[in-house]
Amino acid sequence: MSDTRLVVLKFGGSVLRDEASLGSAVHEIYRWRRDGWRTLAVVSALAGRTDELLARATRLGLEADSRARAALAAGGELESAALLAALLERAGVPAACLPAGLRARGPVSDALPVAAGVGRLRAALGRLGVVVCPGFMAHDRRGETVLLGRGGSDLTALCLAKALGATRCILIKDVDGLYDRDPALPGPPAVRYETAGWDDALATDGSIIQHKAIRFAQRHRLGFELGTLNATAWTRIGDHPARTGMPTAHQAPLRVGMLGHGTVGGGVARLLAADARRFTLVGVAVRDPSRHGSPAPLVGDPLGLAGSDVDVVVEVMGGVDVAREAVATALRRGVAVVTANKDLLSAHGGELAALADRHGGRLLASAAVGGSVPVLEAIGRPGSAPLVELSGVLNGTANFVLEACEAGSSLAVAIAEARRLGYAEADTARDLDGRDAAAKLCAAALQAGGPPLAERDVLRQPIVGAALRPGMRQVASMVRDGDSWRAQVCLAPLAPDSLLRRARAAQNVVIIRRDDGSQEILHGGGAGRWPTAESVVGDLWQLIRERASVADEVRPGCTEAGPDGVNWRKSRQKALTTPIEARPVSLSMSKVYSAVTRRLRRVSRLTAAVNDS
Repeated sequence: MSDTRLVVLKFGGSVLRDEASLGSAVHEIYRWRRDGWRTLAVVSALAGRTDELLARATRLGLEADSRARAALAAGGELESAALLAALLERAGVPAACLPAGLRARGPVSDALPVAAGVGRLRAALGRLGVVVCPGFMAHDRRGETVLLGRGGSDLTALCLAKALGATRCILIKDVDGLYDRDPALPGPPAVRYETAGWDDALATDGSIIQHKAIRFAQRHRLGFELGTLNATAWTRIGDHPARTGMPTAHQAPLRVGMLGHGTVGGGVARLLAADARRFTLVGVAVRDPSRHGSPAPLVGDPLGLAGSDVDVVVEVMGGVDVAREAVATALRRGVAVVTANKDLLSAHGGELAALADRHGGRLLASAAVGGSVPVLEAIGRPGSAPLVELSGVLNGTANFVLEACEAGSSLAVAIAEARRLGYAEADTARDLDGRDAAAKLCAAALQAGGPPLAERDVLRQPIVGAALRPGMRQVASMVRDGDSWRAQVCLAPLAPDSLLRRARAAQNVVIIRRDDGSQEILHGGGAGRWPTAESVVGDLWQLIRERASVADEVRPGCTEAGPDGVNWRKSRQKALTTPIEARPVSLSMSKVYSAVTRRLRRVSRLTAAVNDS
């Protein structure tokens, strides 16, 4: 049975070069989760790690068919899976780390899978949405470890995709698709496939994907895809005629100007610095440059930085008045803006979104509501029915404080601990009196595209001074009522089995209901540096994909679909020809860069150079 929203992602050693590169895998997994996909990540060992372990086995005198040798070699995959799960947890993305559940037979170091027990994987995917498991290893009928040989993690991913009925299985490599030979080798240019049959893939030299994995896919009539991180086009391999095309156009790094360098801004700066090939942080605006350290030049003028030669402005400075002026400055120039500022959106979101439309800019604000919980993305997901009700725990600080008080802490001690852990700012008044959650409801209403919601119209009940009973939590809700919203932030006692009790510590849980009767439950990190920074960087990765898709439009043969199944090229052409007044105001979904803005001229020059070569 096919699972219509399950993707299997395989990360090999070519992309997991070292521990730092695991962050890119987090971004990729988060990309698919925020687009509504359940995601199973299969990982190889970090580059060189398996060789180190096998060398140790040799020094110990273990033979090639030794089961102890196999167990030792599999440690590399176990290590990388655990590290990736830990980084997902830090980023506020709920995930389980589980064994693949494969049973295999044959040589200890080159066994062939014969069965897959995926009950635990399926249950965890349904409960959490993300599962990480090690590739390359399986167990024999006695439960002992065996290895799947070269390309074993590719084989693991394909086996699990088949057993789970996954919609898509993508093997993520350090190349942008399947080539007839290794494109890094000297000689004539390698030929890239846009689509390929299994026999075409078997005719390649095996340097990109091992033939053992291809033969498994062919035997089971299993289609799969192959590409690189953050791709917008993959090679599709399966029951397809061979079609070749051009390599993906190279992109210059996205030039980022950041306003603010506090808790969240510092996290964003570190994530960007870890991927210098994709991002260049050209400047950071802070109130007092002498008090901060940053890898980028520090300036004291946010308006000047917003008006400078950058591709995108990241606003994480907080406040409303200066932030509004800086964001408006960037949008008037057709520059993209990513903001985490729910107060700004609550007060001026409609005005700023309209300004972005008018000048061909972009306004993305995924981090403004829910931290790494993709609330705005879910509300505005293409093809989804209109929102009629939202309820949830939307303030991580308040949830942490109330949970601590229930465990016996005083209110003052709980607040101090929330500050120490980085969940709370110095001034917690907006968290505790409900204004923060109310602002998030206003941003959600704007994203829903229906009637606006003003913060003053949200009923609020403060925590300070309230009689706190067991199970009490701060619950925010909004219900569509004709041409308006009924909204409140109140203290409510929750039963132990309530869905909203899934929010532990600073987590958020949100329940979305639509007018077609469907319901979606979202869960994850709602406060703190890393969940919010991950969401901000997720918006930046989205901008890179949009820029790549525009580049693909000016070269022939790009017809692949993005994570939401939409043909990027066709959907972008439609968006470019839709009158602005006919488009819904949206804070976080893909309204493309205008083709006439100066931001895309660089891309046009790059792709023209590729076509001329």
